[in-house]
Amino acid sequence: MSTQISARAADVTLSQLRDIWQGPAHMSLDETTMTRVRSSQQTVRAALAAEQPVYGINTGFGMLANVRIPDDHLVELQENLILSHCAGIGENLDDRSVRLILVLKILSLAQGYSGVSPEVIVALSKLLNHEVYPCVPSRGSVGASGDLAPLA
Repeated sequence: MSTQISARAADVTLSQLRDIWQGPAHMSLDETTMTRVRSSQQTVRAALAAEQPVYGINTGFGMLANVRIPDDHLVELQENLILSHCAGIGENLDDRSVRLILVLKILSLAQGYSGVSPEVIVALSKLLNHEVYPCVPSRGSVGASGDLAPLA
């Protein structure tokens, strides 16, 4: 039996997270969550349409944050960001760990502060709901957060 979980982070309990660690989970995405995510994405699109700098979307990263990336290179910028962080070493994390990471990532994105497209959250939820877990190396990341390679 899988643990039923809502994409509303405030509704998730520590007990549910423990249950997710121990077995399959099923994520439900309600309309309020999806509206919040669409609104966040629209905010990013409006800023881009107004030619405002948006860190990491139409600017460089880190020390290149003040460098504006031409519109015809924006897709390439995003692809290169993922490619530059999607390497790791060591044994892959076990399914329990990856399942919990996936749930926490969905909950984070579902808050509507990232500007991510709704399709990303739907796709991640489908992976979770069908027990399809990505291979996540246990070591090898960059940056202070330490989670960039595993999340790429």
